[in-house]
Amino acid sequence: MKHITKLGLRPLLATLACLLAFMTQPALAEDEAAPVMPSYIELTPDFIVNYNASGSRLHYIKTKISLRTDSAREGVILANMPLVRDALVMYLSARTKDQVTGAIAREETREQAKVAINEVLKEETGAEPVIDVLFSSFVTQ
Repeated sequence: MKHITKLGLRPLLATLACLLAFMTQPALAEDEAAPVMPSYIELTPDFIVNYNASGSRLHYIKTKISLRTDSAREGVILANMPLVRDALVMYLSARTKDQVTGAIAREETREQAKVAINEVLKEETGAEPVIDVLFSSFVTQ
């Protein structure tokens, strides 16, 4: 205890405070960089739209869609659901038979549907919250 009093208690406390500050810094950084949890929004009811096809017979797409976003931006989608559904109906009904037939075409449809939704939401809210469009089912007739 004698050597502590010779050096002085203040420098020792200042050093200890600095060490504690550096030790707590990473914990704060980890909290700030904590990943935002993914969120999935199932759009109900299912979409049934007719799409562009040659001939006199109407052709339909019936699909069940979910949107992937993060929990921080989920509210933007939910608050603007009529815009989201309208963007999807307009987008899907503008597709052609070649654009909805086959796995590659459906993958392109997924990607472009995401762009269509985000464009509408960006115009309305300034945010692009949709990370991905997921088809639970996709049937054409």
